[in-house]
Amino acid sequence: MEESTAAGSCLPVGTLPVLVYDHGFDPNNQKITAFAIGDQSLHTSFVPELADNYYHVTPHGWVLLVAPGPSPRTRLWDPRSGESVPLPAMERELPDDWKCYLSAAPTASPPCVVLVLHKDEPKLLYCRVGDGRWSEHEYDIGEVKLPPPPRKIVIEQTAAVGGKFYFRETAKLGVIDFSPAAAAAPEFSFIDYHPRAEYPDGSNIRREYMIESQGELFFVYLYLKGYTPEIMTVRVYRMDLSSSGPTLIEVDEVGDRVFLLSYPNSQLLCSASKYGLKGNRVYFTHNPTGELDGGLLGIYDMEDQSVETLKPCPRMEELFRGPFWMLPTSTTDQ
Repeated sequence: MEESTAAGSCLPVGTLPVLVYDHGFDPNNQKITAFAIGDQSLHTSFVPELADNYYHVTPHGWVLLVAPGPSPRTRLWDPRSGESVPLPAMERELPDDWKCYLSAAPTASPPCVVLVLHKDEPKLLYCRVGDGRWSEHEYDIGEVKLPPPPRKIVIEQTAAVGGKFYFRETAKLGVIDFSPAAAAAPEFSFIDYHPRAEYPDGSNIRREYMIESQGELFFVYLYLKGYTPEIMTVRVYRMDLSSSGPTLIEVDEVGDRVFLLSYPNSQLLCSASKYGLKGNRVYFTHNPTGELDGGLLGIYDMEDQSVETLKPCPRMEELFRGPFWMLPTSTTDQ
């Protein structure tokens, strides 16, 4: 396994956790703005690692940096400490829409798997920290027939528990297993789970998030009112992965913990009071109309089941990508 290095800059932000916005498009304004949810302060700065590379922030907080151009160089970067972990170069550039996930912290042993999902086709890339090359794999897990024309099912998101990557597909829990290190390809399997998460009365649309925290797998659903963008309610479930078969269990409270949800990454902060936050809450980004200021930050209180919203960056004039969360470095807080 290749050793990590301390070379690189840290992300200059306020008190963690923060929600980070990338201004992006204007080469004269390649800055980020971080919104600290504890004191609601804003911090704008230039970060070379984000300005000079394509990137995706993983749920572990590490960022996969992909240099532009053919045979792009890659590495994992921790913006909280500046530490970097080298990865092999890719054979070609990535598509426009992709996500990255880790099976564990990249400094852990045995070496973690780095997984890149293509969002527009059933294809993934993967390597282990210390490998000399990326491997590519095309998968076939069925078709979506409606609305026509039929198209291949593409994995939208995943969460790693116990070294395996889990994803949900219709009424089954999918598993991607990279554990046989000598295997020619990752192994896909599906498991039935019960019961299903039902829609509350008055809701027709929901957004789903998968979150791993300290070996547990959670699902958080944001239900919209009718077919409108209005948030109606939020429900939290824990997937019991015991040997008797996966069971979806609704969670009424999470104590001194808070969920932090966004399109790029979602995490669970396990010590809210340590950072001046009220526990038992779900923070989520909400920008259904694609507003250039990043839209709203919603806060759902699991105790009284209320939803409040605020605009973290009302004066932002352009947004390169959906905002992502940055948590404290300590793994005991995540």
